[in-house]
Amino acid sequence: MRSSTPPFTGLPWPTVETRLSTLVRNAEATLIEITHPEAVVPVIVPDLKPQSDPRERAWVTCMESGLIGYVIDELTSRQRPTRLQALALNAYRTLGACGPWRRAVQVGNLPFSTTLRSETGNRVIWEILPALREAMPDRPFAVRNVYPARQELAMPDDASLLPGRPIYRFDYADGNLPGPSNFKRDLKLLNNSGLIEVGDDKFDEELIRQGLELFDQLYRQKHSLRNPDYTEEMIAMGRKRGWLNLRGLIDPRTERLVAFAGVHEVGREMSAPLIGYDRSIDQKVGLYRQLLALLAKEAIRRGMIDDSSSGAGEFKRNRGLLPELEYFAILPPLTGVRRPSDRGFIRLRKALMRDVTLEQMLANGG
Repeated sequence: MRSSTPPFTGLPWPTVETRLSTLVRNAEATLIEITHPEAVVPVIVPDLKPQSDPRERAWVTCMESGLIGYVIDELTSRQRPTRLQALALNAYRTLGACGPWRRAVQVGNLPFSTTLRSETGNRVIWEILPALREAMPDRPFAVRNVYPARQELAMPDDASLLPGRPIYRFDYADGNLPGPSNFKRDLKLLNNSGLIEVGDDKFDEELIRQGLELFDQLYRQKHSLRNPDYTEEMIAMGRKRGWLNLRGLIDPRTERLVAFAGVHEVGREMSAPLIGYDRSIDQKVGLYRQLLALLAKEAIRRGMIDDSSSGAGEFKRNRGLLPELEYFAILPPLTGVRRPSDRGFIRLRKALMRDVTLEQMLANGG
């Protein structure tokens, strides 16, 4: 299906377009890679008129699904909602349908939960943003995975920086190790498990298929269909472009992959936007613990910064990972009939999130 949004035109840099549904089945958007002289910048342009079930749109390509959809899911899951909850549900549906989130073009983000960036890559995003907005003046723009405490942000005056989610990091440089004994127990469990550790060079078509099945088990079947439904083409392009390299654990008795990670690296930072493990195996085996220990062991060996993204907050804190509040930037359209209402919805969101702190998010289970 062709995108309902025209591509960027008149830009001074070469572009490569990919229909995202070939990489993420539940995405209705186009991925545009802009080759700036200093960095390649990914841009996700969502369709103006998506056709899919809104409950299944990939949140990494549709900001409405991530910011509002999960709240709607929570409210609709209640068998006997109170009147206040019913009113809240209608309000969130209005925010989703009328606000800027569904139409927002994401700059600097791959279709991952976390996109890592070099200092140069981060700077280039803000440098080219004015030209991108001029090329699509009637669209809102957004940048996810923003950390103002450690990034230079040359944001336009009409940009709003809003709190997003707590993420977890640890710098393993110079032999640093997390303090809690839980981490050491996980490493011991991994080393004594008898599972075979495999790197990217061992992943053939069959192992990739098994890995995607494990990701689907954990993120889509257990948690939400709003999580991305990645294809084998996503893995192939990710490896070719240098966005992903693969890790896993194989059970020597069955010769099957039982734990899987797609690792995203930039400079000294690493993250794993794709993670999965065999949920049919007894939890006492601790596959999730072993998988994170596998990634941490690599980070230790190479002196990397492990960005463990969001989720499983208590688990990660108990292993010494340090929480940090992640933000996203949202910018209204430059022109068009929806500019006034988009600005209004952004101001409303900013007012509602004005007093949100990292501590509050952690207390609420972040």
